[in-house]
Amino acid sequence: MAGREKTKEILSPERYFLLYAYPCSFVLVDLGKISEEKRKELERKLLNNEPINKKELEKIFTAAFQRLKVIAEEMKKDYWDLEVIKEYFFGEKHNDFINKQDGMYAELGPTIRELCKIHKAEVIEKRENILTVKYNGIARNVFATLTPQVKVGDKVTVHWAFAIEKMA
Repeated sequence: MAGREKTKEILSPERYFLLYAYPCSFVLVDLGKISEEKRKELERKLLNNEPINKKELEKIFTAAFQRLKVIAEEMKKDYWDLEVIKEYFFGEKHNDFINKQDGMYAELGPTIRELCKIHKAEVIEKRENILTVKYNGIARNVFATLTPQVKVGDKVTVHWAFAIEKMA
């Protein structure tokens, strides 16, 4: 059973952050901010449940941590508090920053900004590692790499080209 409640029990703040930030690592490679080797290392650590260094994540995903610090201050919590990280990704704050075209989002077109958002979707088809999900009347394909256990009818969160988390 891998729903949101189960995730709360087993994921560290570092792992939960990387789960949602992982799709951005591909963009960071394209922008020349990190190497493909570093992206693969992050992927390996995430998929193999290996330790993840907080300082390294802060260095790689600097813009996200600037935003997390703002949210943490509003919540009067440490920015590494799991509740703060969940509020950022799952509580619509992430999408709010995109809608306001904060930082690099101002340089992106509307289609790319939409892909950057976190969406709640329903799995309507599964073919090996590809899920077809539907949200806001849109059906699109995403990878099931991070959610191999999901099946048709399950609700998931989607970020960029990945189903991130199965919802309870």
